[in-house]
Amino acid sequence: MHDPAGRHPVGAAGLRLVAAFLAAAVAGCASSSERSGEPPGVGDEAARQGAPESKLHVNNRNWLDMRIYALRGSERITLLSVTSMRTDSVPLPARLLTAGGFRLLADPVGADPYRSNTIYLRPGQTVWWRLENTLNQSSLWVY
Repeated sequence: MHDPAGRHPVGAAGLRLVAAFLAAAVAGCASSSERSGEPPGVGDEAARQGAPESKLHVNNRNWLDMRIYALRGSERITLLSVTSMRTDSVPLPARLLTAGGFRLLADPVGADPYRSNTIYLRPGQTVWWRLENTLNQSSLWVY
């Protein structure tokens, strides 16, 4: 089925359609980090933006006000301040949801700080931390 004039049976319109399809397919293969100019792995935060939000709720039953931090490796991230005998909440930064986990630090004004065990959290999970007047009797749960 070849045209006597030497033209391809698909025709010029068909070739343009195939060329447009291939160009779109090649452009779609570029990763978001390549398009943004970031090195691989840096755009992972954007990939998690569609993930459900994780939250931290702190119930401070201690007589002292507390500054709450997240500890990940050598990084110390300020999360919130909770007044004595109050409860407060904050969304957790997505960068804490890594395989290495993180710890919480309660830093009371005028006393020694208290650290939680390592927390391994998935997107959408909630952390409740109840700080007692005797900090080593505090409790933490994740659901």
